[in-house]
Amino acid sequence: MIIHEKSSNQVAIISIEGEVDLYNAKELKDILDDKMRKHIYEIVVNLEKVPFMDSSGIGTLVTAMYKLKKYHGNLKICSVHGSVAKVFKLTGMESHLEVFDSEENAVLSLVKERESIE
Repeated sequence: MIIHEKSSNQVAIISIEGEVDLYNAKELKDILDDKMRKHIYEIVVNLEKVPFMDSSGIGTLVTAMYKLKKYHGNLKICSVHGSVAKVFKLTGMESHLEVFDSEENAVLSLVKERESIE
């Protein structure tokens, strides 16, 4: 698994390449926790290049989303496809995690939420 980080409109964007599973989900958790320690509470996770994600990866994302909400932030997911989309649907994660078709739409959603609070 390779993780790329960037930002847009004060939103952290984490793009993942490769499988997310029990063996490497902690690496993703550590990056998400580090963002929160740095007071970054708006995060998009791009799954465009993720061919497989098991329950530990999904659990990591859901846990991060609930932690971010404690700080009035949020986590959005984008570019889910293939077997990852099937896992999201079968596990009901779509009702917990907001999934967007593109990175741009996920970032815009967070910016709109921020502006509605201010």
